[in-house]
Amino acid sequence: MNGRSAESGPREPAPRTAGRSGDRSTARPASRSAERGDTTRVEILALLSTAGPLDRRQIAKLLRLGVGTVHEHTRRLLEAGYLQALDAQSGTVGRPRIPLRVVPEAAATLGIRIATDHLVAVVVGLDGRMETSVVHPFDPAQTADPIAQLLTVIRGYLDTPALRTRVKAVGVATPDTVDPDTGYLHFAPRFGWTDFPLGRLLRDQLPVPVLVDNDLTASTTAELLYGAGREYDDFLVLALGDGVGLSAVLDRKVHRGPGGVSGTFGHTYVSDTGVLCACGARGCLETFTNDQGILRAACRRELASADTDIAEIRTRAIAGDPDILALLADVGAILGRALAGVVNLLGTPTIAVIGDNYVLWPGLEPGFLDAMRTSPVTAAHRVKVTVRPWTDSQHAWGAASLALGAPGTLTRL
Repeated sequence: MNGRSAESGPREPAPRTAGRSGDRSTARPASRSAERGDTTRVEILALLSTAGPLDRRQIAKLLRLGVGTVHEHTRRLLEAGYLQALDAQSGTVGRPRIPLRVVPEAAATLGIRIATDHLVAVVVGLDGRMETSVVHPFDPAQTADPIAQLLTVIRGYLDTPALRTRVKAVGVATPDTVDPDTGYLHFAPRFGWTDFPLGRLLRDQLPVPVLVDNDLTASTTAELLYGAGREYDDFLVLALGDGVGLSAVLDRKVHRGPGGVSGTFGHTYVSDTGVLCACGARGCLETFTNDQGILRAACRRELASADTDIAEIRTRAIAGDPDILALLADVGAILGRALAGVVNLLGTPTIAVIGDNYVLWPGLEPGFLDAMRTSPVTAAHRVKVTVRPWTDSQHAWGAASLALGAPGTLTRL
């Protein structure tokens, strides 16, 4: 497993809250959809990892599940050694209540994030925490066998004695549109891949379940399990960086759309002018709000030169450069106007901001909120924004979280 260590460990999972804040529209319904069957055990593990030991009745109450359902799922998790029963609580009336805790070391998933010039690989325990995070070299232009590099890295982990029997599934995150059922990439321009059956090629060669999905979808799954999903059933995830993406969680399901085509928020039409987007259209949102869009705006205002990179803009924004902050406020207003319609349509009460440009949010926020709050009667006026600290490991962590719910990982215990 050669490579260099990534920048930092995982972010701390958000604490579980028993209640809800805000108006009644944000509260969870009294019952939960039967379609959650494949993710129920994953949510139980995530809840116990963030809230600490709980008995079955407490789990059922917090997850809005029947006690019998929780008994069945926790029985299987206990039999597999993924949960441990603690001493019965004293002083309770009726049947003793036995708290359950996650056994993090009992199993793990491997998450891989594919970037244009490297791979990030993380090992994640059952408690959702990253145990290792390593960056590996990657050259997608190696057309003779582009998957060989991926297999070499993954097998390096699966062949490690400490992980050989412990890693139960592999999750792979790619920045392009993926069919979540097959792991098929119709078009991946960053890598030069067209009609590429990535999921099938990996599954044919590996001894554990493999799940391939879009990187924003993967990170949204982690947000559902360990972040905003601990408080809300419905929320948005806004990703800012070299592209602009938006993912939605509705009724505790990550919305993917047919064939996984949702999330391409950056190609929302916002202007008759502007540079030609990589998608072939003109006036796309991300041409104004991604890394290159911000750099072009800085050059127009003579705040940067052709040699300036986004890292310099981030540094100047953090230092409080007033001209850069004014530019970012204008960019934030473009984002806010585009996003307000989505929030008003879906009524989502909160937005989690992720991605490499999360550090620019203090500059983006004034213009963003002004655009969102033009009318006090809209959902956009009341929306709550939470910014997540971001490292290069986060998409890989999301892929590992996604893999935990892959068929054959926990659902067939």
